[in-house]
Amino acid sequence: MAMQECTAWFAASADTRYSVVVPIIGVQGFRWAIDHDKWQGRVDSIKPVFEEARIDLGKSAIDKEVVDKVWDRIAPGLASQFDSPYTIPIIVPRPLLILNGKEDPRCPLPGLEVPVSRAYKAYEEAHCLDNFKLIAQPGIGHQMTPLMVKEASDWIDRFLK
Repeated sequence: MAMQECTAWFAASADTRYSVVVPIIGVQGFRWAIDHDKWQGRVDSIKPVFEEARIDLGKSAIDKEVVDKVWDRIAPGLASQFDSPYTIPIIVPRPLLILNGKEDPRCPLPGLEVPVSRAYKAYEEAHCLDNFKLIAQPGIGHQMTPLMVKEASDWIDRFLK
């Protein structure tokens, strides 16, 4: 079974039946975004949820505290033990291709440095470094492109023969 969508890494980290994983414009570091004040792109995509939380918390604006509380409420552990630095390495040794826009405001590339570093190390230790790859397409924000679709299809074809 292969999976190719933004939540692919979550599913694959929990279910080993996914044999090839290709998250497209979806891998992000939730804690990294909060700690580095880079949460706005993701928050803006589902802003009404955060606005309600802001009101409930008596805040005049959405801030780090609001973001942290919303993530903890709607998906406990999302910005801690289930965040990408911990869940991406669990996928090893299964093939994993992460596809991202280099300028993606919802999934900022700097927020992937730790999970990608941990993944490289885990794949290297498992002697299957060829099973991991990150492609960050230059000039692209949060959008799936024909190049990403081609890379995803080629990756899946390569490992599901």
